Amino acid sequence: MISIMRRAGESANSPLSRHLIPSLVVLFSFFISPLLSNGAEFYNDWATNHLSSVPTQSGPTNDPDLDVAANLAEFAFGTDPLVGEGIGSLIVPSVTTSNGALAVNLFEKAGHRPGVQIDLEATADMTNWIQPWWLRTTNSLPGDPAGSVREQFTTYLPTSDTFIVRAKITLVEAGPEIANYYVATTGNDTTGNGSINQPYATLGKVVGLVNPGNLVYMRGGTYPTSGKVSLSRSGAASQPIRVRAFPGEQPTFDCSSVPSNTVCLSISGNYWYLYGLVITNAGSNAIYISGNNNTVERCVSYGARNTGIHISGGSSGSIYPSNNLILNCDVIRSFDAIEHGEDADGFSAKWNLGSNNVFRGCRAWENSDDGWDLWMGNGPVLIENCWAFRNGSNVWHDVGFTGNGNGFKLGGGYVGAAHRLVGCLAFQNVGTGGNGIDQNNNALGQTVDQNTAWANRQRNFSLRHGTNTTPHIVRNNVSMFGGVVDAFTNTTILVSNSWQMAFTPALGTNDFLSMDTSWAVAPRRDDGGLPETPFMRPVPGGRLVDKGADLGASFSGSAPDLGASETLVW
Repeated sequence: MISIMRRAGESANSPLSRHLIPSLVVLFSFFISPLLSNGAEFYNDWATNHLSSVPTQSGPTNDPDLDVAANLAEFAFGTDPLVGEGIGSLIVPSVTTSNGALAVNLFEKAGHRPGVQIDLEATADMTNWIQPWWLRTTNSLPGDPAGSVREQFTTYLPTSDTFIVRAKITLVEAGPEIANYYVATTGNDTTGNGSINQPYATLGKVVGLVNPGNLVYMRGGTYPTSGKVSLSRSGAASQPIRVRAFPGEQPTFDCSSVPSNTVCLSISGNYWYLYGLVITNAGSNAIYISGNNNTVERCVSYGARNTGIHISGGSSGSIYPSNNLILNCDVIRSFDAIEHGEDADGFSAKWNLGSNNVFRGCRAWENSDDGWDLWMGNGPVLIENCWAFRNGSNVWHDVGFTGNGNGFKLGGGYVGAAHRLVGCLAFQNVGTGGNGIDQNNNALGQTVDQNTAWANRQRNFSLRHGTNTTPHIVRNNVSMFGGVVDAFTNTTILVSNSWQMAFTPALGTNDFLSMDTSWAVAPRRDDGGLPETPFMRPVPGGRLVDKGADLGASFSGSAPDLGASETLVW
């Protein structure tokens, strides 16, 4: 039986009302986070349809029916923003007491809305709030309205007599903007004018027309592409040139007809922002960046005939690309048949490089060569919160296969650059190399912090290639089940790594919530972030929790955990 308690001044429908059941309290509170992008999705259309009678109250934080549920919350849960029904009854707690599991069910009456990210925060004392990871599954029950969905959030937390949760709703994409140019599979480069009703047919037509601050929408569908598309014009810091998937649609560049060794999208200009594009079967790189201050977000490369996403100024000349961000992108099954897989990486930054090139939140899997390759890159690169797995797998059954298959290759050719690898996961990388994290003859020391390397064919950590002029810094990492013992140069600074802890028995499956690798290819979050699953997360209260050194970054508990995942505590 559920009882309801209210604070003085709160209505029964208030999202601040608490629903109590044994060992769990639910607090309904909704926060509007800043927009994560300048893109668009469905909120604006919903507001037009439901709030036209109160146009001054149509913003996501407004509450025209005064039920303490902001419009964004009403949108996310499918309730009427002009009828004060509240949303408290749509969040139903359920508790699994085994292993500290906590589950909360959300009833989204209009289905799971695109363009919003729903998270749950939790507390045990109403003072210290945490946002744990949540495994999300959906179902429906007999009698549920058509189009509705029930979403169960499950996580594992340290035990407590009382849990309190509140929802946090982030508006990711609000609604289509008015773009400067539209490209559609039904368009025409000759008779079109680039408007939404008379779109162009190819991105190649538009890139010669755009100016700083312009927005180009790519409508959904497949675009057969036969040659390189050069993005050579430049935007400005406050006016980037944006090429985006139209909200709710998926544009795919099919580069099967592009000749081998030919790039699909080449960015030599500055201040471009690519979002939500899929590139398949590129003749060489799916995306090649030699310009500066560019962002590539939520893009996917599949089947490139060389590296999927590549940053480089070349091996000679005076081009040094800087300040490029690759965010929440995936590269899958790159393969260079001519070289039997030797050169086709997931991501790479090679040869001439400037400063501040960053890969964050990306995944590379089943590429014939390495997940990441920084071969002879002479500028420092940051790789943060990225996953590299099963690279070097010969899924093409090439009898002459030569793919190296390292997870993160941090250099080569005795060129020195002080790269940083932070919070990353490398597992089951195979091939002729098959190291999880590999120095590969980089002449300078590498900073390798808070990473997890597991079951790679050779070494999980291979950081002993010759003599470095500066030492490696290796801290708070986890290594398990590598094929060969890890190796480090004699000058390496080793701090609080799992192999220094002398765990008895050795680390194993019982130290993690799950080691099921299928979780690694789960769908991303609605905001594009890496999927939230139990995979390779330390057991709460287990042997990897609070065992690391304080490196200056935020952490939960008395000290950082070891490895790529931080277990939150109250």
